[in-house]
Amino acid sequence: MTSVFLLRDDRLLLLFRRGSRAIADSWVGVGGHVEPAELADPTRAALRELDEEIGVASDQLADLSLRYVALRDSGSEVRTTYYFTARLASDVVVPERCEEGDLRWFRLDAVPTDLDMPPTATAVLRHWLEHGRHDDALRLVTMTADQLAAQVTGQ
Repeated sequence: MTSVFLLRDDRLLLLFRRGSRAIADSWVGVGGHVEPAELADPTRAALRELDEEIGVASDQLADLSLRYVALRDSGSEVRTTYYFTARLASDVVVPERCEEGDLRWFRLDAVPTDLDMPPTATAVLRHWLEHGRHDDALRLVTMTADQLAAQVTGQ
């Protein structure tokens, strides 16, 4: 999977995804499944998903960076999610809704801490807001099926 946290000025765009096969209805970055031909290039998958879901092309972004790779053992499979951040050009119009759900901008200093999110997305967003947005490090997030919280390494 890929997930992109889009930034504009002091705001963060999140998607309330509905009807996914992989996760319950919840808040996530914009993204989706990595296709077999993209396995060696998750950035390509992230860009494709941005275009498919909200019509954003690579030339409308700045500083697209892979920031976290999350591995979660769900008990029946190991899920890998590549979390990116990118800055969205100021003139790009983002819809309020897409086929996947509703989009909403959150102020960076007021992102609710109790958003309903998948487990690794919760860990990544919290870590990024507190630590990760102040550097360019790539971090690994791991979570087993019985863990209540994810482990972030590379702090």
